[in-house]
Formats: sequence, structure tokens, C-alpha cells
Amino acid sequence: MPRTTPLRWRDIANDLLRRIESGDLSPRDGSTARRRLPPEKDLENHYSASRNTVRDALSYLQQQGYVVSEQGKGTFVVHRPDIIHVTLSAVELGLAPGSGSGEWYNRDAHIPGHREVTVSPVKVEVQEGTKVIARYLQTNADAEFISRHQELFLDGRPWALQTSFYPLDFATGGASRLLYPRDIPEGAVAYLQEALGYSEVGFHDEIKARVPDENEKRFFSLGESAADAVFETVRTAYSPDGKAFRLTVTVWPSDRTRLHYNDGQVPDDVLRTPGVGPPEVGRSEDAPRKSPRAADADSG
Repeated sequence: MPRTTPLRWRDIANDLLRRIESGDLSPRDGSTARRRLPPEKDLENHYSASRNTVRDALSYLQQQGYVVSEQGKGTFVVHRPDIIHVTLSAVELGLAPGSGSGEWYNRDAHIPGHREVTVSPVKVEVQEGTKVIARYLQTNADAEFISRHQELFLDGRPWALQTSFYPLDFATGGASRLLYPRDIPEGAVAYLQEALGYSEVGFHDEIKARVPDENEKRFFSLGESAADAVFETVRTAYSPDGKAFRLTVTVWPSDRTRLHYNDGQVPDDVLRTPGVGPPEVGRSEDAPRKSPRAADADSG
């Protein structure tokens, strides 16, 4: 028998949640594009409910993290993407975010074998450095730098933005391929060692969470809520003489990224699949082994 009394706010909230989870109100085609709920007036008519009842339902869904309301724009379904676990401590020096080889995506990021990482063509610019870049790379504030920027995709969907900075005199001094808008197959670290004699013996990471800029909002399909934040990792690579020779800034959407580090004795299962949880007690793999970083320290 059809229901004739107006739905209560909880009934409306449950029905909207059902429609979101069934895909009726989720982003189309599995994309990360945001999906806006129908206007409140349409929901009032659809559910034969008052304005306050509909607002109570939307408020509840927002409190539970299923939707977000933006003044003047509407109410949007919160995209819940698959979580990607990224290990920032490299398996070996030079194979890490910013090395330019691409190998680290499969070695240091927990990505199932059936998933594919692709990158955009390299965008190269020569620009005047900022005080911040000069501080990281230990150069004069008026020095010029090469920037190499790429967009990273996982299964064709936006995953990260990455820009590496190098002193311009690297190119004029023999590493001219840094100026070419093409990938460096052997990786920038290996290339700089071959061309200029620079070898990476260590790196320093700085991580912060911040509000995304307009380009990042567009690329990652982020909104205006406090939940739409990004992680920014700033990695500075050092040569044996203590000189910084590469600065890499990577931006990750916080809603789909978990960043990990390893140090000391870490179980193999944790190294292989970060974020999944510790292995079961009693399994043969329980015995921890030293992480690559600890092994490097012991060898010295």
C-alpha cells in the first residue's frame, strides 16, 4: 500500500544513502567528478516532505560524511575513492618520489599488479627561483632553475602532481637533457651521476597538509570543504659532500592517499603491503627484518 504520510527526515536520509551507495547519486562512470544532489525543492517534491525535514536529512548525511554542502553551489556526494598506500622511504636510494625513473611507483607504492600507473608528458620550464626553492637547494635567491612537471594517473584517474627543480647550471654544465620535454628513462638521479658525477646518498622529506589551489582542485576534482585537503611532500636529495642537488614537490589528494615510512626492523608483510595490517601471529613471515634504510645505515 502506498505511503500517504510525509517521510520523516531519517527515512529520507536512508533513502538518499541507498541511492548514493547504489550509484544512482554517485559520480557517473566511476569518475572522481563530483555529483550534486537534486535541489532541496526537488527533494521536497520527490519525498512530499517539508523544507525543514529535507534539511534535517541532508544535515544528517553531512554529519556522517556522505555529502558536503557548499554555500551557493549545492550539496555534493562525497567521493570515496580507493585508498592508495605510498611508501616514501625508498627501497634503495634513487628509486623514490622524484627520481624520474617511474620504477618506484611499483616498488614503493602498494599498487596491485592489475593497476596501471601512467604519467603525462614532461613540462619543462626555466624560471627564476623563489626564496623557498633557493633555501632548499642552497643557492642564491636570484638563481635560475629548471622545473620538470608531470601529472600522475592511476588506472587513468588523477593520482598526484609532481615537480622537480634543478639548478640551471646543471644543464649548461653537461646535463642538457634536463631541458628536454621528455622522460629520462634511466631516471634523473642516474643521469646526473653519469653526466655530472652527482650521486644521491640521502634525502630529507618535509610533509604538510594544506588547502588545494585552483589547479589542484580541478585536477583532483576537489571541493571547498575542510575534508578536501592535499598532502604536499617536499624531498631534497643530497650528494656525498652534503650539497642539495634536487628538489621534488609532490602533491597528493588526502582523501585517497596514505603515506608510509619504514625504519628499523619491519615485518615483510608490512613492507610488501603497507596499510593492510600486521601479519597473523605464528606465521613464518612474522620474523621482522631490517628495512632498507636501516640496512644502509648498518653497512656504513
